[in-house]
Formats: sequence, C-alpha cells, structure tokens
Amino acid sequence: TTMDQVQDKLLVLRSKLDQIPALQQAEEKTKVPKEYLVVGGGALLIILLFFGTGAGLLCSLVGFVYPAFQSLKCIEDKNKGDDVQWLVYWVIFSFFGILESFANFLLYWIPF
Repeated sequence: TTMDQVQDKLLVLRSKLDQIPALQQAEEKTKVPKEYLVVGGGALLIILLFFGTGAGLLCSLVGFVYPAFQSLKCIEDKNKGDDVQWLVYWVIFSFFGILESFANFLLYWIPF
C-alpha cells in the first residue's frame, strides 16, 4: 500500500539522518522523530520560498552564513591559499552591499 511505501521511505531517510549528531540532539530535546523534523522543516522552507517571505532568509544563508563559516574554517587552516579567495569574496560582497544601499536611496526618488 501507499502507507507502507511512505514508511519505507521514512526508514531510509532515518538511516541517513542517523549520521548527523545535531539531529539526534534535536530529536531528544523535542521528542519528535528526526525524519519528521527534516520533512517538516523542508516543507516549511518550500512554503516560505513559495510565498516570497523566505527568499531573503535563503539569500542571507547562501550569501553570508556559508561564506562566514568557510572564512572561519580557512583562518584556522594552515593553508593560506584559500584565505585570498575568501578575502576577495568579502570585498566584493561589501562593495555590492554599499552599491545596493546607494541604489535604493537614488531609486526611491524615481517614480515608477
């Protein structure tokens, strides 16, 4: 039946999620199975993106949180080759941030 297929897929998902310690901790604290947390979180993300309210959050995650994490990792690393890459990223990120603020200020005065 369809319900058996869904349960099989949830078991496969659970076996893959067992490798992530943070989900184990979340499951213990919330008393909600980790596969339900992931499916519910994914559904919530899709709904937020669909209605446009989550697009800013997704852009912030991709544009700031991930590079910040990678920058901290490369600072702790002995290899200095990747430091230049992330420094260039942050200079360009800041440049576009400043450019955006000035563009918003100027475009505010132009009637559309």
